Amino acid sequence: MRNLIILTLFFFNCIYSQEVQQVEVLKNDNQISELFEELGQNELKLDLIDILSLPAFDITYERIKDPYSSYGVSLFLNAGDNNSASKNWTDKLSLTPFYRFYFFNKRDFGGAGFFAEVFTKFSFGKHDVEYFNPDQNSSGISYWETVEENFFDIAPGAAIGQKWINKKGWTFQISGGVGRFLLKKGEIRPELLLRGGFSIGKRF
Repeated sequence: MRNLIILTLFFFNCIYSQEVQQVEVLKNDNQISELFEELGQNELKLDLIDILSLPAFDITYERIKDPYSSYGVSLFLNAGDNNSASKNWTDKLSLTPFYRFYFFNKRDFGGAGFFAEVFTKFSFGKHDVEYFNPDQNSSGISYWETVEENFFDIAPGAAIGQKWINKKGWTFQISGGVGRFLLKKGEIRPELLLRGGFSIGKRF
């Protein structure tokens, strides 16, 4: 009988200990700061959609200012041929500086979780523009002339997204946002800018 009572007490003690350990998994602000410092404040990431669809390289550097905010810049390099890029008004090169605000919960490590950002995109590229030429050609007919032109444009905007990070510092990010080009109004190019993608990166 005595042994049975001891075993019963031991069993309930084990259950109680497990419950206490589960409660301690929740992190306080000091634990978040410690994990944040261990992971580092610099991050490089690469967008997967641009590589597969264009191909192009969209590389982002992000400096984690503190667990709640960061800033950085994205560099876009189009590796596709000039003709296909110019027909679709695809940038050949763009720089997009941004500032980001994180709204993480106690599961996160800081510099991760749900975020909102503001950005300004500076884009450079080429596009085929058609002009009507009233001068008659050798056949005596007026014609449309296609001319390749360089373009530059600026687009401010905002985006939201979600970032996940593990204890090794590897990150995965999903984001989406909109902006509006300020120049080249009234031309074929759409004024609306869409920004977003799927990125993988490393904190260091």
